[in-house]
Amino acid sequence: MTEVSPISAAGEGAKPNLTEQVYDKLIQILISGELRPGDVIVERKIAERLNASRTPVREALGRLEAERLVFKQPNRGVTVSPFSTEALLEILNVRQLLEAEAARLAAGRLSASKVEQIRDRIIELGKQSTVSLAETWEVDDMLHSTIAEASGNALLAELIRDLRRRTHVFNAYRNPHESRFNVKESLHMLDAVAGDDPDAARAAMSDHISVVKTAIINRLTGVIA
Repeated sequence: MTEVSPISAAGEGAKPNLTEQVYDKLIQILISGELRPGDVIVERKIAERLNASRTPVREALGRLEAERLVFKQPNRGVTVSPFSTEALLEILNVRQLLEAEAARLAAGRLSASKVEQIRDRIIELGKQSTVSLAETWEVDDMLHSTIAEASGNALLAELIRDLRRRTHVFNAYRNPHESRFNVKESLHMLDAVAGDDPDAARAAMSDHISVVKTAIINRLTGVIA
């Protein structure tokens, strides 16, 4: 009997889902620091590890290449891209535009219970003496993803999710062991979106991402240690 691949067995409609799963797992491997800039990704070994055929692995790597997280080298295969401050700032510039609009659309649309849930997690994180990158990401993603989803625009929310995930990968490359979380600023942004003033919500989100960009630039230029 001819062996049927997981993709063809499920039909062509399942192909994007399998590729997405492999892509998500590769992102987690990059975030964990297991693969670092300059490391070569062996397609066969990744396929074996993820228990997938090489086709979805190849497609997922193609997506990562389009996002400039990996690149192909002649006679070497796929390599994890070096950290690029310019690429990170480009992502933040686009995020600023998209997330500011999402905050404007989401203004007044968050449930009181969800607002309190996020507020409690922000305050709880702020009380910890040390905070890991994973803990920061969990709370920050809860805040930003909730706002994006409350915008009511599924495509906008999806674009924001993808850009934030890429930001997280770059942050893990740049500073895998240190995390900074501004409790006061996060609560201000939450309150702004929870209110009924769309312009205030948009300004709060735009200002927040501006602060992030400034902090990155200052750190890299030595203005702030």
